[in-house]
Amino acid sequence: MSIKLKDKIESDPVMRPIASYKTLLDDEKTCITLFTIKPGEQTGWHRHEYDYVALQQSEGRLHLDYADGTSLDIDYSPGKALPVKAPVEHNAINVGDVDIIALEIEYKAG
Repeated sequence: MSIKLKDKIESDPVMRPIASYKTLLDDEKTCITLFTIKPGEQTGWHRHEYDYVALQQSEGRLHLDYADGTSLDIDYSPGKALPVKAPVEHNAINVGDVDIIALEIEYKAG
């Protein structure tokens, strides 16, 4: 699981609701998390210390803000995989009108 950055979440000028997630597996090699991000919800600022893959389970539009000030919009499509190299610090916001569902698989060991 990524590291939540409480100070950044609390300083957000637009306090959006935080999305729900469920950890499905967390062992010495892998962490698998199921996210459901409703329209207007955010993940909250967090940092990934491990490489991971986001497996998109739904349609939708996700806006990502990064710590370096850049941003990116991603159009979700079921079955699409998005690999991400660590370290990365970001906040994800559902800017669409449907729930975004994603499985996140973090690789703790090589």
